Formats: sequence, structure tokens, C-alpha cells
Amino acid sequence: MMNETPTTGFRDESTQEASAPSVVSVDLGEGSGVVTISSLEYDRIQAAAELYVFAEKRGLRLVRADGPNGYLVSQALVLDNVLLLPPDRHPRDVLRDLRVGSEAGR
Repeated sequence: MMNETPTTGFRDESTQEASAPSVVSVDLGEGSGVVTISSLEYDRIQAAAELYVFAEKRGLRLVRADGPNGYLVSQALVLDNVLLLPPDRHPRDVLRDLRVGSEAGR
């Protein structure tokens, strides 16, 4: 059985309210307990899933730019079927970068 506390779903940053974040609770089944996450973490997980689907549809492999020179990557790059993700960047921002880049190439 799964119970969810309603959230606003995708929120555009321009319309985001300054109220306290809501909480999502999910019951993972009989005897497994309840997992509670903030709506911000829920949004991050949702955006990461959307990013994965975006890459999967285009046949891209996701790679995060970690390491001593990772800070040099400031936005997402597509190189030879690899989607290179900047470190510590929200997946929603990466999707926005990719969509703006694809519209500019038309």
C-alpha cells in the first residue's frame, strides 16, 4: 500500500512560495516502515528521473564530471554520445540547459 502526502509537483522557481517545504511520506509495504522526504528532495529525484529519460531517448550515457578538474564544467555537455553533467548542479538546471541548447540549434 502506498500513501502520499500531496505536493505541488513541478514548481517553477518564479512561482515558488516562500513557505516551509511540504513532506512526502511513502509506505513501502507491510512491515517495511515509512520513508519521509522533503518536497525539495522529491523534486530533485523527479528531475533526475526526467534527465535519465531524456538521455535514454537520445541514446546518451550519463557521466558526472567528478575529479580534480570537475569544476571546469559549468554546464551540461554532449560529447560523442556521453552527457557530461557538472558536479553539484540540480538535474532540473541541467535539463533546462539541454532544452535551451537544442532550441538554439534549430
